[in-house]
Amino acid sequence: MTEKRSPWRRDGTLDAALEPLDRDLVADVVVVGAGMSGLLCALELAERGRRVIVVERQGIAAGETGVTTAHLSTVLDNRYFELASMHGAQAARSVATSHMRGIAHLERVANAHRIECGFRRLSGFLCAATQVQADELERERRAASEAGISCELVRAAPFSIANGPALHFPHQAEFEALAFLAGVVQALRELDVAIYAPVTVSEFETSRATDQVGLRTSDGHSIRANFVVVASNSPINDLAALHTKQAAYRTYALSFAIARAQPALCWDLEDPYHYVRTAFDSTTQQPVLIVGGEDHRVGQDPDHGQQWARLEGWTRGRFPDVGVVVSRWSGQVLEPSDGLAFIGKNSGDPRVLVLTGASGNGMTYAAFGAELIADLVCGVENPFQKLYDPARKPSSVSAVSRFVRENLNTVEQYADWVGPADAASAADIARGEGAVLRRGLTRVAVYVDESGLAHEVSATCPHLGGVVAWNSAEKSWDCPCHGSRFDCHGKVLAGPAVSDLVPLAKKQQPDIEKAS
Repeated sequence: MTEKRSPWRRDGTLDAALEPLDRDLVADVVVVGAGMSGLLCALELAERGRRVIVVERQGIAAGETGVTTAHLSTVLDNRYFELASMHGAQAARSVATSHMRGIAHLERVANAHRIECGFRRLSGFLCAATQVQADELERERRAASEAGISCELVRAAPFSIANGPALHFPHQAEFEALAFLAGVVQALRELDVAIYAPVTVSEFETSRATDQVGLRTSDGHSIRANFVVVASNSPINDLAALHTKQAAYRTYALSFAIARAQPALCWDLEDPYHYVRTAFDSTTQQPVLIVGGEDHRVGQDPDHGQQWARLEGWTRGRFPDVGVVVSRWSGQVLEPSDGLAFIGKNSGDPRVLVLTGASGNGMTYAAFGAELIADLVCGVENPFQKLYDPARKPSSVSAVSRFVRENLNTVEQYADWVGPADAASAADIARGEGAVLRRGLTRVAVYVDESGLAHEVSATCPHLGGVVAWNSAEKSWDCPCHGSRFDCHGKVLAGPAVSDLVPLAKKQQPDIEKAS
């Protein structure tokens, strides 16, 4: 069976840096989340002389950083002509500049701390398959050029992911994300920045008397700081405001054995789109082709777990010489309604700062976001703070339209409370699978393990009361409203929820054999 993992190195050195939280703490800044965003923020702040601590619910890079495909690029999920239409030409230029700075920031950190992570500059190609897409490329060429990005139309990309022309972007980059992060962790150690895990933050409270933010953990410990940086992908401090302005999507990836690695990044213009790069697998030490795509709203799976099969078919149709599938994995991205991430002071609480809404460009957003967050903490004017202000509202017609469409989708998911059950009883659930049952007015999430034992938890998401759905690809319970995820036994995996699904009865089903 194909391994379910990303190609990046996991040798235990990252989590060796973790410390247990066994007392109350005080710091200048506490960072919530030990992924790329959180640790780069911690490094930037510590290098500026701030006393920083990091708290993490699971482990270093246990979230989206560990499953990134690590395209370091100024080619964004939203086209520059779309961004110029939504925000204006000057804003599009600032967006381009910020992502250039993000790549440069990662390169500077790698060089300054002598991190061996395979960082290299290379070309990126946005590829067209139809005349309509070729016209879109020309439109994007003009908009990207006006935004200050060097690009040119070429007849074809080196990777044949589409049979039409391509837009060539030089000076993009790639790296091995976890090798890079291991170097960042070492730099943090040298700066006496402690990383505490496992720590679940259960409560935020601001003290007007002391101008501090207090965090309460699920274990009863208190952490006080002048500023809190929430770098947990989906913000766990915000109940609703930010979650109405972005939507959570699952994205899928495969790696294939290939004869040699070819340095280039590629994206197509399909919907959902696909992306390609090569790398060296950390386990086999052999070159692999990494292919991703097939995105869908979290908890709303139209293909019933068939995304990897579809992705393999797409790949073999374009790269007939690829070998076996080496590994498979998936991740979660947050798509903002106006195409820009939310980085800065949380609306209504200037001592809480957030980094979220990074879409498919999490690595560059993490890098220049660390500079922006550190400037705000240190009282330094930053040229991008208004552009990425979390308090902004969608204003253009297209941004408002997407905002309305995604929120209508979210509202529709609450109809699951009156919809039919997934199965009549646990006896109808195959081993290793789950389903939501109805018991009167109650929704019950039932997972049947490989031995035939049924495990029952409440199907109500503790964030805002959505009904979770079974994710057969990842064997998890996913909330279709705002993207919270829980393992098969109801333990929280990803926010905005901060608590588990409520456990119910756990019992042996004597007639479960007929479903296996």
